[in-house]
Amino acid sequence: MNISGIYAPGQLACLVLAFVGTAAQAQALTDFRCTIDRVVPAPALPQAQLDFLRHSYVGKEFTVERKTGVMAGVKKMHSTTQPQVIDIGGDQNSFKVVTTMRRDQGAGAGSNVYVLVVNTFDAATKKPFLFTDNAEAYIGTCVPF
Repeated sequence: MNISGIYAPGQLACLVLAFVGTAAQAQALTDFRCTIDRVVPAPALPQAQLDFLRHSYVGKEFTVERKTGVMAGVKKMHSTTQPQVIDIGGDQNSFKVVTTMRRDQGAGAGSNVYVLVVNTFDAATKKPFLFTDNAEAYIGTCVPF
């Protein structure tokens, strides 16, 4: 007896869609552990400051909760506002999270923009990422965990 004899036609379709949706959601909500390979500041910095940035971040790790966009480790989105996950990513789109803080939302010292993009669609096990912290860019790879 085949499986279509057990379920009514509509029930079988619902069962298949529920299974596919659950599997896709479980894969999509895998968190990331990321390693920084390069630091690129937008303004030209004196060599001593560039060396300090590289020493502080290159080879270091941070994690990202895919559902919330919250980061922990050597890089964080330092803001009084919550990260906004724009896209959870998948096999056709990258994971994107943005945090912004206007001057009036913080201590009044200035505004901030943080953006993390992880190319989840990349076929490699290590997914390339770009994290911008105002005028600094951090480039590396992330792995699901």
